[in-house]
Amino acid sequence: EPPLLFLLEEYKNYLDAANMSMRVRRHSDPARRGELSVCDSTSEWVTAAEKKTAVDMSGATVTVLEKVPVPKGQLKQYFYETKCNPKGYTKEGCRGIDKRHWNSQCRTTQSYVRALTMDNKKRVGWRFIRIDTSCVC
Repeated sequence: EPPLLFLLEEYKNYLDAANMSMRVRRHSDPARRGELSVCDSTSEWVTAAEKKTAVDMSGATVTVLEKVPVPKGQLKQYFYETKCNPKGYTKEGCRGIDKRHWNSQCRTTQSYVRALTMDNKKRVGWRFIRIDTSCVC
């Protein structure tokens, strides 16, 4: 389950959308206009318990700690990961690319995010780790 802050943002976006007129909503929905992403992807919240290890900026494998200590207890670490959808269009190349003239491929790309980790010498600290963040052509 995502942190409360993100749930509040989603609720605010829902309220904003509910306040729009039907005419505006109908024209702002990309699915109604036939717009599709070049590459299909799936996104989900991942806990540190599910992630367990990651690669930091120096290329070392580190252990991702499940909980972050705060003055009033501990908080779980969450990561929002996006990957190419294996059941999607990715096997046939990118959507919208002329397959007769071009070879294309959807690939999951990674970015660095901060996480509380422990290295192989048992040193705990905040480090940048790589996580899956998008699916690109």
